[in-house]
Amino acid sequence: LAAMPAEIAALRKVVTDQVEHKRGEVFSFTTGKLEGCEVVFGASNVGMVFAASAATTMISEFGATKLVFSGVAGGLLAGQSIGDIVLGASVINYDMDCRAFKYPWDPSYQLRLGETPFVEWAHVYPADPELLKVARGAPPPAGAALSEGRIASGSKFCDTAMKAEMAATHWCHLGDPACCEMENAAVAQVCRAYSVPYLSLRALSDLATGDAAADFNAFCDAAADNLLPIVRHVVRYSPSS
Repeated sequence: LAAMPAEIAALRKVVTDQVEHKRGEVFSFTTGKLEGCEVVFGASNVGMVFAASAATTMISEFGATKLVFSGVAGGLLAGQSIGDIVLGASVINYDMDCRAFKYPWDPSYQLRLGETPFVEWAHVYPADPELLKVARGAPPPAGAALSEGRIASGSKFCDTAMKAEMAATHWCHLGDPACCEMENAAVAQVCRAYSVPYLSLRALSDLATGDAAADFNAFCDAAADNLLPIVRHVVRYSPSS
């Protein structure tokens, strides 16, 4: 699953036996075969609501037993380069902020940024350990560094100034994430709710410095294409369900 058509363009070229399935006004899913496995893929459109809905459809209607979300993200750490790949060791929703709320039965408990109240596990969403282990063994594309880190999701396109401002208001409370984007935490939460193994893969289209919007527009397609070898490796070598 990805957000934008550009993020699945390379995948569309290598999946065989493709059959398209339209759902509603915005969703389109494609079934086929990749690395000898039956797969379903699609572009959810941008944002947490679309992404969560697409993930739910892939699980409940198409029977997805594992879910990999791939796409581009904005880098947050020094030393990163455009095209570098972040394996999402965990993801968190930076928009979920109930810190002012108190449980009436335990007013001393302090909810954390990113934590959803009333659901014990709904805070940090770790990657499936087996999928992450397989992804670690994937050969990165030439010139791209492969690293692991936390991915922060929300409903903002963060430009350079916003990334810097949020260092003190958000990132320091979230374990200093490696990158930020607009879908992963929603998909991870759905997968956790359905007990479906999940992995997030992000290629950096813009950085903590420079012009985020211009860099995104210039490098989005190339950065997204960097993920195809990782996706193929994960599909080929991940344990059977």
